[in-house]
This record gives sequence, C-alpha cells and structure tokens, in this order.
Amino acid sequence: MKWITIILTALSLQIASSAHSKEIDLTQFDQPFLLGDWYLLNPDPTNSEEDFIAVKLSLDSTYNFTIDIQKKDFSVDHWEGFYHASEDTIILGSNSSDPQIYEYDLNHNALQLNGVIFRKALSNELAGSWSSHQLRGDDMAASDIHQMELTLRPDFVFDFKVINDAGLERAHQGVYITEGEQLILLYKDGEQSTRYTLDSDELTLKGEDGSTFAVLSRNQITNQR
Repeated sequence: MKWITIILTALSLQIASSAHSKEIDLTQFDQPFLLGDWYLLNPDPTNSEEDFIAVKLSLDSTYNFTIDIQKKDFSVDHWEGFYHASEDTIILGSNSSDPQIYEYDLNHNALQLNGVIFRKALSNELAGSWSSHQLRGDDMAASDIHQMELTLRPDFVFDFKVINDAGLERAHQGVYITEGEQLILLYKDGEQSTRYTLDSDELTLKGEDGSTFAVLSRNQITNQR
C-alpha cells in the first residue's frame, strides 16, 4: 500500500509541531467534512506485507493534523504538523521541509487519499437516540416547540424532529460534523449550529445566539422477549 509507505517514510523526517489556536466556527470552514478522526484498519495484519495494524489521521479546523500508525510490534509512529486543503488536494506537513501531497475524494464519513479509503469515527458517546425533557429559548417559544427528538448515527447521519403544542411535526434528515463542543447539523434546506455538553446519558444543546436551549436524555433500548 503505497500511501502507508510514503507516510512511514515521512515519519523518519523532521517532525513539525504546532499549537492549537482558538476554535473557529465550523460553518465558516472551507471543507468541513474533512474535520475529525479518520481510521484505516489493516484487514489481515497477520498475513499482510504492510507493517501496520491501524492508522489514525486527525484533522482539525485550525489546520493541525496528527497521524498515529500502530505497527505490528504494537509500537506507534507519530507525526504532526500543519496541513493545507483545496477542493481535491491535501498537503500534510505544509510547513515542513518535505510536505506530502495527496489527491483526495470525500463525503461525510469516507475519505479517499490516493485511492486508500479512511472511515470517520466519533471520539465520544454522542451516537444514539435522544429525547428532550427541557426546552427553552426564544426560538422554541416562537415556534411553540413542545418536544424534540434527535438521532445521531455513528455514520454521521442524523434524524431530527420537533413537535409543537398542537401536535404538528417537522422533521429533517442530514449529516452532522463535530469538533470540540460544536455540533453542526447540515440538511437540504439549511443548517443548525449548536454547542453541546455530554454528561453520561444527558445531552445539552445551546444555540450559538442563546435563543435555543435543550436538555435531552438518551433513549434506552429495552429487549422484549
């Protein structure tokens, strides 16, 4: 796998470190689907000629990246630095003496680098089905919102439904991105930007302008015999 060979070679070069700057608004980021933790697993590490078990590539909105390669002897090679991305090209180590340039293709949960496919994974327990038990804020009051249902799937697809006091429903389905405390829901007719906190099985969402506040509880799955 040529991509892994190039990365392993790059790891032997000078490592460029970077400091995180202030978190930015993800809706203003040029390629928001790039953001997150991407994984490549060796499907058969025992018999494969490639000397790795798994690769983790992390990209953030301040243009920092990290790569961790877990090798067959369970040691980990680490590389970090800055990256630059256009619509179809990403440069890892853009501030280093030997930047690595890759063509990429992308959707909400799959990243193809020079033909090698990485899958995005959540780094927390956001995935699940959530129901509101506390709602307030100007937007909620203006729309007479009585209930909110939110399902966040591990493949970064969401289902969102609100019910007003008259029992009328409005639903959206789309994809979501996260970074830090930011959760962005992207759907056909628009987007919803919130800050979230997760405490065990309670998810709190706060609108960027303070007009929305929701506390949701995780729906527990019960087995029926």
